[in-house]
Amino acid sequence: MGDSTSVTEPQKELAAQAMQEFDRKQFTSCCNIMNKLMVSRGKDPRVVHNKAVADFCLSGSQSTDEFRQSLASVCDLAHVNLDSSESLEDVDHSVLFYNQAIIMYHLRQYKAALSFLDKLFPYMDPLSSTGDDSLCKKVLLLQVELYLATYQPGKAMGLVNYIEKNVSNGKIVLSDKEGSKDDKDDSKEGSPTGESSWENWKPMLSVFKIRCLVMMKSMKACKREIKSLMNVQSSNTSVVFLKANFEYLRGNYRKAMKMLGSGPQMYTDKGECLTVMHYNNLGCIHFHLRKHNLGAFYFRKAIQENENVVREMRRSTDQQNRQQGGDSVKYDKTGQNKSLSGRPLHCLGMSRHFELMYNMGIQLLHCGKALPAFECLIEAVQIYQINPHLWLRLAECCIMAYRENNEDDRKLQKRQEVIQGSVGSGVHRKLILGPGVNQDKNSVGTPAIPAATLEFASLCLRNALLLLPEHTGDTVTSEQNEEKDDGKLSGDAVFVQAPPGNPIRSQEVNNLRCSVLCASSYVALCLNDYTMALQYAETLLKQPKLSGAQSYLARMYMGEALVALDRIAEGIQHLNPELVQDITTTLPDTKTDQEKAEKDKGDKDLETPEIKGAFYPWTPRDPRTAKAIIQYNLAAAHAIRGEYDKAAANLVESSKFIGTPLPAQMYFLKLYLDLIEGRRKTAQFVIKEHFGHVTPNRIDVKLEMKMAGKPGGTNNSWTTE
Repeated sequence: MGDSTSVTEPQKELAAQAMQEFDRKQFTSCCNIMNKLMVSRGKDPRVVHNKAVADFCLSGSQSTDEFRQSLASVCDLAHVNLDSSESLEDVDHSVLFYNQAIIMYHLRQYKAALSFLDKLFPYMDPLSSTGDDSLCKKVLLLQVELYLATYQPGKAMGLVNYIEKNVSNGKIVLSDKEGSKDDKDDSKEGSPTGESSWENWKPMLSVFKIRCLVMMKSMKACKREIKSLMNVQSSNTSVVFLKANFEYLRGNYRKAMKMLGSGPQMYTDKGECLTVMHYNNLGCIHFHLRKHNLGAFYFRKAIQENENVVREMRRSTDQQNRQQGGDSVKYDKTGQNKSLSGRPLHCLGMSRHFELMYNMGIQLLHCGKALPAFECLIEAVQIYQINPHLWLRLAECCIMAYRENNEDDRKLQKRQEVIQGSVGSGVHRKLILGPGVNQDKNSVGTPAIPAATLEFASLCLRNALLLLPEHTGDTVTSEQNEEKDDGKLSGDAVFVQAPPGNPIRSQEVNNLRCSVLCASSYVALCLNDYTMALQYAETLLKQPKLSGAQSYLARMYMGEALVALDRIAEGIQHLNPELVQDITTTLPDTKTDQEKAEKDKGDKDLETPEIKGAFYPWTPRDPRTAKAIIQYNLAAAHAIRGEYDKAAANLVESSKFIGTPLPAQMYFLKLYLDLIEGRRKTAQFVIKEHFGHVTPNRIDVKLEMKMAGKPGGTNNSWTTE
C-alpha cells in the first residue's frame, strides 16, 4: 500500500534506518525518524501505519485507543473496508486485518478476530511467495489460537497439520531473522519471535496439538504427544499445566495436584495470572475428590487473587493517568472500562471473573448452598448463554431452594405437622389433622425475572433442551473415532459448545438430555403441570441410554402424572415395584470403559479412579428402599381409586423397608385409611404411639401389643386389623 508519488532515495534511507531501530527495539529513535518521514509522505498509508505501530510500541502497548484510531485512518487512506474481504485487493493490506485481529483477540472477542483472519487465509500462499513469511506464520498461529478459544479443536488440529505439511514442503520458510515493521510485535501466546527456527516451532506446535487433543478428549494420542514434549520442555509452565490437565481428565487427581505443586506468585507477560489458574485448578481437583467445601475454599481464593490483580492494574492505570494530568477512570466490578488505553494490550482481557463465578456456582451447589450458587451462576449466564450445562445447574439451584432433599419429610418438625392440635375437652375433644406435606408455594413475580423459583427453573430447563441437538447420531461411531491413534474426529463427533468448558461429545449430549428431561418432569409435577410432566417422562424413557436412577424416576414421575390426570389404571402399571431393578447413577457403558482403561497395557501408569459414584449423595441408596418408595406411591394410587385393602397392604409392606423415622406422608395415608374404613382403635394407637404429645388418652394394652407386632415392644411397620 502506498501513494502514487515515487519514493526518493533519502526517503528509502530514512525508512531503512527506522526499520533498524525498530528491530533493535529502540522505539524512541524510531519514532523520531518516522516523524521526519511523515513530513514528506504524510499521505502514504504504509508510512502512517508504521508510524502508528512505532508509537504504540513506544507506549508499552498501552495506547490501544489511539492505535485503533490510527488503523481506521490508514484504512481510509488505503480504501480498505475491514468488514469485507473484497476490499483486500493488495497483499500489503493483510497487515491491517492481522493487527485488527490481534486487538480483538486481546479484547476476548474471538469470533470477531477469527472473521478477520478467515479473510486472510486465502492469501497465505501469496504472502509466503512475496517473502513475508513472518506475517504468514503469525497469522496461522493466531488462527490456531482462535480456533481453540472458540472451542473448535477439529479445525485447530487441521490447521496445525497444514502448518507442519507446508514447513516440510518448504512453502513456509523458517528463517533465523524475522520481524517486519508492518507487523505489530504484540501477539498471542506462542507467536514466533526473532530466533524462530524449527527447533523452537516444533514444541510450540506440539503444545497446540495437545490442547486440541485434550479438548477432543483423545487421551491415547494426547499421552504420546505429552510424553515427547515433556522430554524437551519439562520445566515449561504451559507444558506442566497441560500435563496436570491431562492427568486430571484421566482421573489421576492426586497426581495432577502433585504436578501443580505450590502456587506461583506471578502473572505471565501474556496476561494470564498463574496464581488464579493454580487455585482454580486445585478447586476443580478437589471437586472431583468430593471435597466440596475445600474446593469452594480454593475457588474463593482464586476469585480473591483475580480481584487483586484487577485492582492492582486499576491502581497503576489511575496513577499513570494522574501523572499525565488526566482523570481517574471508572471501572465495573470485573475491572473493565470503556477506555482501552492506559493498560498493556495483553492485560485488557486479564480478568477471569465469569469463569470463576461459573466454577464457584457449581461447587456451592454441590455444597448444598443453593441460593449463593444461584447468584454466582446467574452472573455467569450473562456471558455463557449457549451452555446447556449452565442452564441445567441454574434449574437445579431452583429445585434445591424449593426442596433441599427428601430427608426433610422424616424430620420431627414435618412429622408434627400431621396433627396440628386439638379442640374441645373430654368426650368432645377432637384432633385437627394437618393439610399435608406438599403445599403449593406461590411464587412472586414473573418467571422471566431471575429468581430461585420453580417457574424460573422451568424456563431454564426449556433453554437447555433448545440448546441440545435433536439427533446426536451414532454414539458408537463417535466413541470409535475418539480412539483413533491420530486423534482425528469425524465431523459429527462434537455437537454442542459449552463455554467455558470443552465441547460436549455425542454421548455426553445424550446424558445431559436425560438429566434435563428428568428435572423437567419433576418441576412440571411440582407446578401441577401434569400433562407436560407426563410428556417429559415418556420422552425420557425413550432415550437410548438411561441410568438406573433415571429410569426409576421416569417411571415414578409418569405414574404420579397419570394418577393426577385421573388415568389411575395406567399409573398403577408404572408404579409396579417389580420394575425396580437398578438405581445406579452411572451408565453401564461408563463402567465398562473404566474397566477397559484399567486393563489397558498401554496405560500402566493409569491409577484406579480414586472416587466413584455421584458427586452428590443420591437417595434411595439401595433397590429395597426404592421399591418401598414405589409401594407407598402405589398405596396412594389405590387409595385414590377406593381400593383401600390394596392400599393398606402396600403401605404396610412399604413401612418395613422405607427406613426410620417414617416420612410424614406415610402417617397421613395411614390415618386416612384407618379412619375411612372405621378402624378407630388402630388410628388411636398410631396417634398414641407417634403423637403422644397431643393425646393423653390411654388405649387398650392388648391392642397396643397386637399392633406392635410382639409382646411388650413396638414396631416401625404397621399391620392391618
